[in-house]
Amino acid sequence: MQMTATVRATLDETRILVSDETGDRLVARLPALHASHRWALRALLESLALWGERRLRVVLYADDSCDWRRLGLADAFEFATDGLHLDIEIVPLEARPGRAKHLTGLGSFGPERRLHRRAGG
Repeated sequence: MQMTATVRATLDETRILVSDETGDRLVARLPALHASHRWALRALLESLALWGERRLRVVLYADDSCDWRRLGLADAFEFATDGLHLDIEIVPLEARPGRAKHLTGLGSFGPERRLHRRAGG
């Protein structure tokens, strides 16, 4: 059973959707990555892999503001750095015109679900 984490990072926030064949396992709406500790995201992802006792497929979507090297998820050439517990893929986030946000609770995770499906998860 494969578990996949879809991470969408923008200047304003970081949204994470973790799912497997049975459905959603975790949804999270967190502060922007540039405001977090440099190892926080990698530690979270590795912890999820350990919790599920299997490698975690990670698809990272980000605009140009994200520095994956600072977060330990890419090397100097901006290639994803897989680890013992992670298979990482980095995909540029396409810029779209802004729209008003109308959130309830954690808000809709429709964009993350579409990114997840597009990545083959």
